[in-house]
Amino acid sequence: MKKPARLTFLITAVLAVFVFLLAETVVVKIKTTSLRRDPKFTAPIVAAIKAGDSLEKLEARDGWVKVKTKAGVVGWLHSTAVEAKKLDLLAMDKTMKTQASAGEVALAAKGFNKQVEDKYRAGNAAADFAAVDAMERVKPTPAEVEAFMRAGKLGEFGGSR
Repeated sequence: MKKPARLTFLITAVLAVFVFLLAETVVVKIKTTSLRRDPKFTAPIVAAIKAGDSLEKLEARDGWVKVKTKAGVVGWLHSTAVEAKKLDLLAMDKTMKTQASAGEVALAAKGFNKQVEDKYRAGNAAADFAAVDAMERVKPTPAEVEAFMRAGKLGEFGGSR
């Protein structure tokens, strides 16, 4: 390989490493959400995203984040659904974890983790979770969501973004 070709290859490789290292990663912190084609709640859905998914942040605009999935799908999520990914660090002796996992972060964002929920259920055996379970099964259509937002003048229909 000639010197100019080697230099070009070396510069390209170094730039690729820097781009990879500087790429910001965000983690989904809510149970499920929809990746949308445009930065609007009523935009068409391009993919379903779940808690703990890591995504590459491409851009931020007006409370929305443009991301790319590991599968290469690009779309928009509302910024409240994600947070910057933190590196998991180990203490000097490499036995004590000093960061939470993405799954733990996602559960903590909801106010519960498995141990807290199990303890609550054990201490409240008479509690009826049927209403909560029923609410989690409600899946409004995009048209229903848009009608609700229009009626309430929410988001792009007149309220906050």
